[in-house]
Amino acid sequence: MRKFLLPLLAFSLSSTALAGNVDTFGIGAKATALGGAFSAYADDPSAVYYNPAGLTQIEKPIVSVGAEYLVPTIKVHDYRAVDGDGNKVQPYGASFTDDSDALTVPYLGFATPVFGGLYFGVAAYVPYGLHIKWDSDPAKNPAAYNGFESYYVRGVVTPTLAFKLNDKWAFGFGISFGRSDAGTQRRIYAPSIPSIHNRIIKGDLHDDFNVSFNVGLLYKPYDNFSIGVTYRSRTNTNFRGTVEVVGVDKVGAETKIDHPDQLQVGLKYRPNKRLTLTADVVWTNWSLIHGYTVKFDRPLLGKTQEYFPRDWKDTRQLRLGIEYKWSEILTLRAGYFYDPSPIPDHTFDMLWPDADKKTYSVGAGLKFGRLRIDTVVQYIIAEYKREIGGESVNLNNSYPGVNGNPGTVATSADGHLWGYGLTVSYLF
Repeated sequence: MRKFLLPLLAFSLSSTALAGNVDTFGIGAKATALGGAFSAYADDPSAVYYNPAGLTQIEKPIVSVGAEYLVPTIKVHDYRAVDGDGNKVQPYGASFTDDSDALTVPYLGFATPVFGGLYFGVAAYVPYGLHIKWDSDPAKNPAAYNGFESYYVRGVVTPTLAFKLNDKWAFGFGISFGRSDAGTQRRIYAPSIPSIHNRIIKGDLHDDFNVSFNVGLLYKPYDNFSIGVTYRSRTNTNFRGTVEVVGVDKVGAETKIDHPDQLQVGLKYRPNKRLTLTADVVWTNWSLIHGYTVKFDRPLLGKTQEYFPRDWKDTRQLRLGIEYKWSEILTLRAGYFYDPSPIPDHTFDMLWPDADKKTYSVGAGLKFGRLRIDTVVQYIIAEYKREIGGESVNLNNSYPGVNGNPGTVATSADGHLWGYGLTVSYLF
């Protein structure tokens, strides 16, 4: 099984990352253009993620391939750090912007009727991902002592079966076989110990194989109205790799950062043959992430482990979509969703920068015989500037005094992201 999955996992992980918190901005251009309000629609191979039961709506074999190109911008304003001895960390009051690369998120899917009421689908995609980079020079970016690069990504392949129980009810179930990668880089703040001050601590950790599942129900009481319910399970992880103080020492390391489970419930209503309206609510169990401990196989700088508090909170996203069939060739789409941040002020840091976000999307679908082309443009913006006034434990602990007392950090941050997606599908 693992040998079979390796090529698809390589596809799903190649050049892959997301900005902001670890969650997808969309899988497949059609669903993304509708703001991800797709659990009651789910009529293409992306149903493997949005609602496996939706595969029962596919009448002919279909293959889809696509990607989304993301351009993030995060700005930090007036970063003021004072260490545990009361010394201002220079440059005091600095403002700076992230150096994150433009990011590509691929997607590949296939679905087909099998026989009777049985359907099959398989998709390779990225349900969670993040990659943030900042200037590593503390003379320009004093936050480099907290973190100047972090990444966290899971790529999966999800074979799925769906069953059409009758004209109104359908059920689907898929198993996601995945690989996860995580890593961070930061500078050491220790001006009283010149031998390690400004050294880089680098961590690279991997979970080569993990498993979760997606299960969905689709109910169509009327031809123009449907209800979708999807549950995506928690993923248990076991990360292993290395942590090193560059130029000093490297040790083996391990940790657990489980991927949270989600529940998505949605409605689809078609008041006439041209217009379709969708609405979904997505609950994510972020509160399972209280924190994580990176354990070393031998002491590093006198420590055998390092703990990172998180105390994340559950979120509920509201997603809305609208579709208008302009002609037999052209369909227009738009979407919106509100995404509250799970990260509280007291654990905010540069490794997981996030804020409450609003996402707006527009797109179009084109049909040319058996060929389908779907497009989307997204604009994601922080609802307001994130203000930190000294309460972040993670930021404060990055500037210890001689006796280990934490410092104090005050700053603010905001940002936006542009996304451009394309999915090409072919019906056999």
